[in-house]
Amino acid sequence: MIKSILSKLFGVKEEVKPVDNKIICGCFKLTEQDLKNAVKNGAKSFEEVQIITKVGTGCGKCVNGNKNLVNRLLLDKKIDENQVVCGCLKVTVQDINNAIKNGAKSFEEVQAITKVGTGCGNCVESNKELVKQLLAR
Repeated sequence: MIKSILSKLFGVKEEVKPVDNKIICGCFKLTEQDLKNAVKNGAKSFEEVQIITKVGTGCGKCVNGNKNLVNRLLLDKKIDENQVVCGCLKVTVQDINNAIKNGAKSFEEVQAITKVGTGCGNCVESNKELVKQLLAR
């Protein structure tokens, strides 16, 4: 309250707390920033984030919401880093994202455009999931 009064009197902007500091796992007092840090530092799945942070390992009530959050964070990281998701043909996340932006509505349509997974085939399942996530955005 005092900060608010001072900001009005002297034009000082009140510090806004980012949403990242909101507690998202009550058992371990974890914030969204804690999960972001785990992903930033190399966690590649919700299970790895759980090992690092313990999120959802107490009462378990926050598992579903935080699993969705971690999957979004992982997808955002892949997009930001423009990771290669098909080593044989050097297809990147951005290539897949562009195919979707240009109208592809299924993995098969993305595959026809980008040729993702048509080399050795080892990346087909992971890229089907990636396309599903990108289509859901």
